Amino acid sequence: MQASPPAPASRPKESMLASATYDSTPRVGLVLSSFKEGMEHDGTALPGLAQPAATDQPLTPAQMSALLTRAQELAMRGNPRRGGRSGPGSEDWIVFLVTRTEQIVTDPLLLSRLLDQYATQKRGKRFTVAAAGAPPSGYEAMLGELAKRYPTILFQYADLAREPYLQVPATRRTFAAKNPNSEYAIPKVIRECDRLISVAPLQTSPLTGVALTIGNYWALAPESVYGARHEKLFAMGDPVDLLTDLYLHHPADYAILGGPVHRDAAGEIRHNIVIAGTNALSVDAIGAAVMGFDALKLPLLDKLELRGFGVRDPDLIWTRGNELDEARKPFRKPQGWEKS
Repeated sequence: MQASPPAPASRPKESMLASATYDSTPRVGLVLSSFKEGMEHDGTALPGLAQPAATDQPLTPAQMSALLTRAQELAMRGNPRRGGRSGPGSEDWIVFLVTRTEQIVTDPLLLSRLLDQYATQKRGKRFTVAAAGAPPSGYEAMLGELAKRYPTILFQYADLAREPYLQVPATRRTFAAKNPNSEYAIPKVIRECDRLISVAPLQTSPLTGVALTIGNYWALAPESVYGARHEKLFAMGDPVDLLTDLYLHHPADYAILGGPVHRDAAGEIRHNIVIAGTNALSVDAIGAAVMGFDALKLPLLDKLELRGFGVRDPDLIWTRGNELDEARKPFRKPQGWEKS
């Protein structure tokens, strides 16, 4: 467990441009499937998982549920303001923004346990799983099973590459150099939902170093406007600036990073882990540190912190569960990011 964060005076100032109020000391739950016990900074014992498993061992649905739940509980423990946001209401429309690439997708078991959890706790009336492209293998069957189990809740999948969109200006100044009007085409589902939860595996990126929960926001750029490979989007500016601009349109209300399978520049990596919290930037900063990156050297995290979206320095983030050193797993970095 990390030591208690430094006094507020030593923390970086947060920009007043942020649209939401964030806890000045973000809490992040960091749990491996092998978690047996932990300890708070004040010496209070933290119970571990009832059925711990090796981090490279396949997990049962019950083990995945326990791993997910423990990370979420630890992220909220001792955080009375809950990041400045109230929890989702029973009538809310919640979008679960997930990873869908040719190489990797958000783990179906992790996602199904999350959706089941929200449905059981009546934390929404409409659940939309969203990504750019057709549903990944197994997703439609999963949503169908959940719909049968919870008939009063609408479960659906949205292909953001083809969803109706709105051409809208960002709520504040954007960064892309060749977008003078600061306008982006954003899927209506993203603009109109009540809450957005971003769920992603650990993954490297040649564009931004890491592609974590904030990396899911590339899916907000419709194919009909920006091209199948976002070529028209990339013509507007630097990838870090563009992804920051897309994030402005609906910052994540919650972020979950992890699962059993991840990917680096060389291929697949097995590592049962869940990192969760109300602050996506801080969740991604801890994720980057787990992967062996220096979060302070990643321009995307730096720019988001400057915009007031949270804290990127792992030493200023209050992690609970496993020690960061325990959770680290070497990831091969993409070309050009070796010193990050």
